[in-house]
Amino acid sequence: MVSKSDWQSEYKKRLCSADAVASKLRDGERLMLPTLAGQPPAILAAMGERLRAGTMARIRAGTILPGPAVGDTLLLPEYADRFQWDTLFCGGSDRAGVYEGLYDMTPMHFGQMPKIMRDDMEVGAVLTLVSPPDSEGYMSVGISIDYTRSLIDTARFAAVEVNSNVPNVFGDCRVHVSEVDAIVENESDIFELANPPVTAEDQKIGAFIAERIPNGATIQLGFGAAPSAVGLSLRGHKHLGIHTEMFVDAMRVLMREGVVDNSEKSIHLGKTLYTFAAGTRETYDFLHENPAIEGHRVEYTNDVSVIAQHKGMVSINATIAVDLTGQACSESIGSRQYSGTGGQVDFVRGAMMAEGGRSFLVTHATAKNGDLSCIVGDLAPGSVVTTARTDVDMVVTEYGVAELRGRSLRERAQALIAIAHPKFRDGLQEEAGKKGLGPKPLAG
Repeated sequence: MVSKSDWQSEYKKRLCSADAVASKLRDGERLMLPTLAGQPPAILAAMGERLRAGTMARIRAGTILPGPAVGDTLLLPEYADRFQWDTLFCGGSDRAGVYEGLYDMTPMHFGQMPKIMRDDMEVGAVLTLVSPPDSEGYMSVGISIDYTRSLIDTARFAAVEVNSNVPNVFGDCRVHVSEVDAIVENESDIFELANPPVTAEDQKIGAFIAERIPNGATIQLGFGAAPSAVGLSLRGHKHLGIHTEMFVDAMRVLMREGVVDNSEKSIHLGKTLYTFAAGTRETYDFLHENPAIEGHRVEYTNDVSVIAQHKGMVSINATIAVDLTGQACSESIGSRQYSGTGGQVDFVRGAMMAEGGRSFLVTHATAKNGDLSCIVGDLAPGSVVTTARTDVDMVVTEYGVAELRGRSLRERAQALIAIAHPKFRDGLQEEAGKKGLGPKPLAG
């Protein structure tokens, strides 16, 4: 490693324009971008200019949840033959294109991504936002550590965009100036993810789960209004811990109010761990040089064996539909890809392995303005089974909690029907009866 006196000259040596970075991408190689807010806008804009001019290398690129810097600049139909998009988790910018066949999608568990990218995908380049270097020349990838930090070690070409709006986060998320190939400076605002509106149904779901979470538990919250409502429903709890993949605004609230102090965590005592952040500016500022928070690589945060070490681990994630046996579809609407596998299964399995651990999958009882039940006899044709029935613990709607762990198929079906919207329960009972899962006749 270069000395403190040397890193500044190394920084200057690597400093270049965003266009110079775009020019270094090679034909045919695969590029990976970080999750959502960590995507570097200046470099992506330069790539867009080259695409318009016809001078951009033909590459295959992908990320989890493309933000506006990708969607508005690069994901245009006229570029699809030269900028081949292969998403890891659909978002608003690429969902329709995946369904129409314009873009591709590669499914995988979040925690396995760095290994697969290294061993099977031959990722050639990685681009990311970082904080300005500290006194020793270390920059932080504190917005999106995910697979990005590991790719900096293994990719042919690693370029960073230095922005003082990026929080300097502690943990395994620092990158030295000498470890990257190119540096761009840019001061644009970081993408902020607005909080989804919380409905009365979400609040009921939050209350049902909150009463089942003991003081001192360690929690993980997925993205969405319902998990966020669960987080805010925990404001009366004490001594909670956080071990999560996504750091969201609700977690900031819980930490600021002293609900989360990580004082009873089994490992990383006193520390909140996460691998990417998506929220408001206030949340990014909260992460900055906060000694109670650490950012880590996704292969660590989402390692099932690491999650399982947390006594009282609780995972809370959203799903789209659940059939009467407990199979959960969390990423597609029928055959139409809607999101991705993400880390749901990582945390479901880790929580189930933990001593005293519990796992909740949450959904509204209905969709399409009440016209469709989210508790169904059978998943729609083409639906992706994200979480297998053998992994599902509890399913929650605004009508209650269905406890499925250790239950028979008949018991599961009846528990799920009980939390369906009342107007669909008779139809679901009829379907259960056809499957031999109806109420068991009373003896004698």
